[in-house]
Amino acid sequence: MLFAEVAVEAARALDRETYSYSVPDTLDIVPGHRVTVPFGRRSTYGFVVSIGADDPGVDVKAIEAAGREPLLLPHQVELARLVADHYWVPLIECIRAMLPPRVRNNGAGAGPSTRQKRHSRLLELALAPTEHESGPRLTVEQRAALDVISANPLTLLHGVIASGKTEVYLAAARQALALDLRVLLLVPEISLTPQLVERVRARLDAPVAVLHSQLTELERAQQWWRVRRGEAAVVLGSRSAVFAPIPRLGLVVVDEEGSASYKQDRTPRYEAGWVARRLAEVTGARLVAGSATPSVVAYHEAKSGVYALATLTRRIRGEDAPVKLVDMRDELTSGNRQPLSHRLMKAVDETLRNEEQAILYLNRRGLATFVMCRECGKSIQCLGCSVSLVEHQELDALVCHYCGYSRPMPELCPYCGSRHIRGLGMGTQRLEGMVKKLWPTARVLRLDSDIARGPDAYFEIWEAFRERRADILVGTQLVTRGLDLPAVSFVGVIDADLPLHFPDYRSAENTFALVTQVAGRAGRDGRPARVVVQTSNPEHYSLRCAATNDYEGFYVAELPSRQVFNFPPFASLAVLTRSDSDDGRAAASAREAAETIASALVRDGIEGIRVMGPSPAFIHRLRGEYRWQVTLKGEGLHRARHLAPRGRGWSFDVDPFT
Repeated sequence: MLFAEVAVEAARALDRETYSYSVPDTLDIVPGHRVTVPFGRRSTYGFVVSIGADDPGVDVKAIEAAGREPLLLPHQVELARLVADHYWVPLIECIRAMLPPRVRNNGAGAGPSTRQKRHSRLLELALAPTEHESGPRLTVEQRAALDVISANPLTLLHGVIASGKTEVYLAAARQALALDLRVLLLVPEISLTPQLVERVRARLDAPVAVLHSQLTELERAQQWWRVRRGEAAVVLGSRSAVFAPIPRLGLVVVDEEGSASYKQDRTPRYEAGWVARRLAEVTGARLVAGSATPSVVAYHEAKSGVYALATLTRRIRGEDAPVKLVDMRDELTSGNRQPLSHRLMKAVDETLRNEEQAILYLNRRGLATFVMCRECGKSIQCLGCSVSLVEHQELDALVCHYCGYSRPMPELCPYCGSRHIRGLGMGTQRLEGMVKKLWPTARVLRLDSDIARGPDAYFEIWEAFRERRADILVGTQLVTRGLDLPAVSFVGVIDADLPLHFPDYRSAENTFALVTQVAGRAGRDGRPARVVVQTSNPEHYSLRCAATNDYEGFYVAELPSRQVFNFPPFASLAVLTRSDSDDGRAAASAREAAETIASALVRDGIEGIRVMGPSPAFIHRLRGEYRWQVTLKGEGLHRARHLAPRGRGWSFDVDPFT
């Protein structure tokens, strides 16, 4: 008799990875099968993760039914175990992340639906007929980079903006396809544009599947089944596509390595770059991670020999736009109290006179970033989160950006009754209004997550700007990557200090990356271009290096502080968060956990791991629950996994991005 270990859906909240069941002779089951099993007094479903002949030594029940074919490939079961072990999450959570809801719940979504009225724009492009294009000849640097990729299992491709990294990816993909292998191309969500889909389809001349969060549940299931059945030779997708069931995988590409959008913010809190690396290991595929601004951790690993390093030092078209750092303290001294400097406004004037386009970047949405009473000094807070509400003109309301709570703008201060309340600070909505007043004849578009709702809204705005139906684009980080717009000759960064002051060990890295990436939107076709970066910290090394596009200089300046304070790449981090509707209970539970872990580390002789906290989370109250955190820092954090607290209210974030 055979026995199966099953990760059971109904046991997600229980502290046990798998349960043993016997396999009836009438069922042909392999790891990866979705099965129906008895669990307690009911039947539920689960996923077979292993099969063997060894008796588990306990009374077991039999599997009741199984799907016609396994949903997960063998390498996916192995990958799920690796992800579960590294990120301290139950195995069933990792398996759930690998399957679209329709597939996970009942195996549905394999074919078309009579109720399906339309496809998302990206799918229409991916499935439409296209003419094959050979593409440009590779430069000497690009051919050298391709040789490095062909000779190594792991490669970091560090190339400046517009150096042709995508052409190298596509050349490596053609090599894999020629060997009848499949290709996975991962890009940040905001870089997954119609332009990229068209380019991949035309250059590779192979069936393409697209997987990203804006697809409907039915579309996700349909694309997943195309991949599972080998109907797509190329899978193009955002973060979750790393879990696609790709047979005969030969190449994995992670474009814009280090992007924060690769980090999942819900359980399992994985980072797609880390998962992609393990995916390459378990399948034998080659991995290429590329960026103009790679993470400090990845670049350090390349310097240490973990990755082979390939570099592209020259733009293949256009020229670097000169970057001017404008000290806003000087603007204030000269009497300019507006958020736009004289230099920036002059540059926009000249851009419009030349009938060219401008991008104004501000990574803060809304009309006013907080509403404050001028008499008592208090701001209007969310009822369920310890954050200020943000004013949104199109909703005529104050909104919480974390839980979605909204309320009308009060006429009186809820604390002191004063009428002297007003919105302060500036988001993209207020910036848009200011731009329209300053340049009334200019056509202005805004691109942020408030405006880009729905599966195609982002692409409609992007296309309108690309087709020059607008002169100025105001936006958040949605405008920083993926946009190839030849007519853009000016980029203005309204407040470069926002990420710099965030309580995050990666704040300097994020500042450098954002400024470098958004500056790279200018000067793509060779016409004279420029960039103005407004800051109150022009002497900071992240901004000075971004202004000269000097990644190596930034890396050298950043590394010593990481080493002194023992942050990645010199240590790993794990944040254990306790949430509760009662603040005192959450704090007491976190304090008890910190003391228990610290004493257990000493008792078990586990060295090199430091316990910090407990401390309130950066956003102390979120969606009605108070949050306290315990942080583990050191090497080999997996040695402490068995000490992590269990039970309701606890969540873990290994390798946090903040």
